[in-house]
Amino acid sequence: MALTSTTLAAGASAVDDATTDRAELTQDKSTDSTLLARGVQDRVARDSERVRVSAVTEENAKRAATEASLAANDVPVQVSLVGAPGSELATSAASLKGASLGSKAWVNPLGGNYNLSSNYGWRWGRLHSGQDMACPTGTPVRSISSGVVIFSGWAGNLGYKVEILHWDGTVSWYGHNSKLRVSEGQRVEPGQLIALAGSTGHSTGPHVHLEIHPDGGNAVPPKRWLAARGVNI
Repeated sequence: MALTSTTLAAGASAVDDATTDRAELTQDKSTDSTLLARGVQDRVARDSERVRVSAVTEENAKRAATEASLAANDVPVQVSLVGAPGSELATSAASLKGASLGSKAWVNPLGGNYNLSSNYGWRWGRLHSGQDMACPTGTPVRSISSGVVIFSGWAGNLGYKVEILHWDGTVSWYGHNSKLRVSEGQRVEPGQLIALAGSTGHSTGPHVHLEIHPDGGNAVPPKRWLAARGVNI
């Protein structure tokens, strides 16, 4: 039987409709897949943000607990003189040099219960400007000589820190402490307890970060500087 032009046209139209339906179905599936992928990405982003916020909240809680503990022990948080106008530090150093502060001996800040970890020097493209002395949390930290406390409080990456201006103008730093035992303006003797070691601030474990700043200037290698004064660490 011969097919009429009308029949052929109807068949062609049906084929076109089927092709269009398949194309639309494929497009719908592609759109659904894209939306699903975006949904997964959004959930991952939200989960990551929740983890970050939780970590920040936990860190803030730890810091608040530490500050409360320090407050309970009547340890004030003070403002450092290092970073203030140079004339102020120079005036303080000059007055100390002529003052009677007791012994001018130099001593080891930890005694013997420690291991040297990170030394003074360049690492990962940055200068590590002190000597790290790994020790158990709560280890007594002592002043390396006589002087006056010019800072005792929170110092960001160095956690709870003590700074002492010594009789010769040198400033020593003791960072990452768990507790502070001195306050600004207090005079100390060689070997006097100033803090308890810890891991506050940017730290991967309990230790003391010791820095030496001759005349309050740039830091120098503590191990070499102390060795020149008869102290081996």
